[in-house]
Amino acid sequence: MQPATDEQLIERIKREGSLAFTPLYHRYKHRVYAYCYRLLKHPQNAEDAAQETFLKIHRSLHQLDNSASLQAWIFTIARNEVYTMLRRTKPSEDLDDISDDVWDDQTPLDRVVARERSELLQHCLALLRPAYREMLILREYEQLSYSEIARVTNLSESAVKSALFKARKSMGKKLETILKGTNDELRAI
Repeated sequence: MQPATDEQLIERIKREGSLAFTPLYHRYKHRVYAYCYRLLKHPQNAEDAAQETFLKIHRSLHQLDNSASLQAWIFTIARNEVYTMLRRTKPSEDLDDISDDVWDDQTPLDRVVARERSELLQHCLALLRPAYREMLILREYEQLSYSEIARVTNLSESAVKSALFKARKSMGKKLETILKGTNDELRAI
């Protein structure tokens, strides 16, 4: 049996009410939390933002006209919650570890290299301005299209493409600088 599409879930919720909301919540809860966490860099704040997101979705789901745009609508609400929190509080500078699934056949060295690579990428991502970090998260982690990102951020598609180009270029330069510094240190040993 095929899982219900977003459109089918929305129709079911509109027909049956609150009890039918659970499958939609389970479909998006991890993605919304991960999005909030990557922007806020604090697990409790991310949990709070995700919870508020789903409360607002639950309250206003009946207002959604086009269920085909559900994913963009959900991330728009999450984005608004994140930016509300960013305005209210200064986020923590600590990046907590994000656990990665590890293949059984990886050697300990493979796991260490993968974890360090992930930490390096997360560190560089955290150094970007929030608007650029958000663009990369929506595109690379959440796999949203340019038009969906434009709807979420209320920008034009060309502005989204431009911001993504700048963010990727900046990430590349930062990674290159860090890796060059590491290589120089290794040569000095």
